[in-house]
Amino acid sequence: MAEERHDPLQFLTQIRQTLSADKLSIGFFLGAGCPCAVHVPKEDGSGERAIIPDIRGLTNQVHATMAASDAFKTPYEALTKTFAEDEIADPTIEAKLNRIRSFREVAGKAGVRGLSFDQLNDLDREICQSIRKVVTCSLPAKPTPYHALASFIDGHRSPFTEIFTTNYDVLVEQALEERRVPYFDGFVGSSRPFFDQRAIEDKEIPKRWSRLWKLHGSINWRYNKTTKAVFRSDNSDDGDELLIHPSHLKYDESRRMPYFVMIDRLRGFLRHSERPVALILTGYSFGDEHINEAIVESLKANASAACFALQFGKLADYQAATALAKDNANLSVLASDGAVIRRRAGVWLANPTTDVATLGGAFEIVEDGDGKKDAADASAPEAPRPCRMTLGDFKRFGEFLDEFSGFSAPGSAGASQ
Repeated sequence: MAEERHDPLQFLTQIRQTLSADKLSIGFFLGAGCPCAVHVPKEDGSGERAIIPDIRGLTNQVHATMAASDAFKTPYEALTKTFAEDEIADPTIEAKLNRIRSFREVAGKAGVRGLSFDQLNDLDREICQSIRKVVTCSLPAKPTPYHALASFIDGHRSPFTEIFTTNYDVLVEQALEERRVPYFDGFVGSSRPFFDQRAIEDKEIPKRWSRLWKLHGSINWRYNKTTKAVFRSDNSDDGDELLIHPSHLKYDESRRMPYFVMIDRLRGFLRHSERPVALILTGYSFGDEHINEAIVESLKANASAACFALQFGKLADYQAATALAKDNANLSVLASDGAVIRRRAGVWLANPTTDVATLGGAFEIVEDGDGKKDAADASAPEAPRPCRMTLGDFKRFGEFLDEFSGFSAPGSAGASQ
């Protein structure tokens, strides 16, 4: 049986037309891989590093901090021991937060597995503070993919753009504000902005404002246990805890509400019935089952919605994503060596007559898949040409958005000239 193939130029035409369409609502979903595309100098001057590490790097940094803490070393080691006892290897920091919160729900006065309620509470607070220290940073002055995204949104605000992210950092906010793109993130006010569910539900936000929905909370979301209010602030006040990473457990209603409303916005966007919608995901590997469920259920409810998941690695690295795409025709998973499009998995193969310049750097011709020229293919120009997609790299996707403004896709009336 012949291997399935996908034409890179055909995909590029579709994505360009999607980004150009006047009457299409466009959403962007930024996952944990996005900050890794922004590099800054290392502190010791020995080169560069990602401005924020991926989830594994974040886990390692927080682990080092907690293991070295005189005040928290002992309870943290007790927590770590529970994973070893349960034969769970290399838990992420999010898995540790989930466990802390599940234990805390039932700890009572007796505690759970050698950890008291107070110890669990302190671990939660201290780990969140440690995460905040790692991900608190400023975008460099040089253009970044975040700036490219903000510039694209600034030039394509009709209808407004919605941004969804699982990241706790404020890099998106910095880019939008630097490019003077107005946006609404669910909070209202100036001195101490508070979460306003009614403002979200009433839909009275100015149409030219973009929407920013942070599905896993943020380093500047805080919860006041006394007033049971959620607000946005960079100031640390006694009695306030950071709202980072939903545990999907039994939070009290006021503390759960921002998370529920944010994921409802994702569902609402994809289920939009008044106009066609398209969601472009980047830096997200489909590791959150609750978000996956929201995406898939919404796509099934709206057959006209389109979802493009741009992946950094090879298709075989994304088993969960490919399984979902094979079951949902309007979810396309697009990896470096191949894709699942309309439920069909296949490799990227360009027609032999395709002008490489039309691929715009979004694809590279790599004749044997390893970057080496194949003599047989070179002597047979009729053969399809294997390609590697580069758009799964958020940096390259930002460059694509910058280049896109000067590109008019065939048959699209809304492309910038």
